[in-house]
Amino acid sequence: MLANPTITKLTELGLSAMAAGLADQLDHPGGPWAGLDFTDRLGLLVEAEADARDTRRVATRLKAAKLRYPSAVPEDIDWRAPRGLERPAVASLATGGWVANGHNLVLTGPTGVGKTWLACALTHAAIRAGHTAIYLRTPRLLDELHLGRADGRYARTLGSIARPALVVLDDFLLTPAGVDACRDLLEVLEERAGRRSVAVVSQLPPDTWIAAMADPTLAEAITDRALQAAHRVTLKGPSMRARQPPT
Repeated sequence: MLANPTITKLTELGLSAMAAGLADQLDHPGGPWAGLDFTDRLGLLVEAEADARDTRRVATRLKAAKLRYPSAVPEDIDWRAPRGLERPAVASLATGGWVANGHNLVLTGPTGVGKTWLACALTHAAIRAGHTAIYLRTPRLLDELHLGRADGRYARTLGSIARPALVVLDDFLLTPAGVDACRDLLEVLEERAGRRSVAVVSQLPPDTWIAAMADPTLAEAITDRALQAAHRVTLKGPSMRARQPPT
């Protein structure tokens, strides 16, 4: 079979990386694959296709996740600032195993210490490990659920939140939660409890959450669900934003 029709057929079959790899091998016969037998050269093409598909899959899931910092990755963590981060704990979280096991993550600390960035970096790592995710600011989510009760989108919104393997709830309890907000938070957490992961990002430490919610009974249930099988990371120190040069 002629080379060009083979490359064309590979492209038609959606194997574009294999097609490009074969073209490269044919255009550079003296390349590093010159001494390889047929099976090994075919293996290189298959590996290139698999890598390309993984890259596209990660890109698609990152786009769907709508991370506030989509380029944040654990490899870029600034370890110079004394924020209370422990390398072994972060390395373990970066494997994504906690998401595979349906565990939660609770990230707390004062404003500006990098909670949101770290949450996005760990979510990025979970996506690279094969999981789906979505990033949500809790105040906006609660507004959407409140409006959804009136226009019939409530169940659909909850359903869309329930599907990803990981949901990031940023700015959790940024403002005190009323009774309706408590009900909505409990719905979100109850739907995922013990099955899919939640990453809660908050300025408030967990022992103050109940006081920040209007209904003590709902507040206790919300706190219980959020802390169930939860890995806790508490950041501290001065604001990282103060270290940024003026623009």
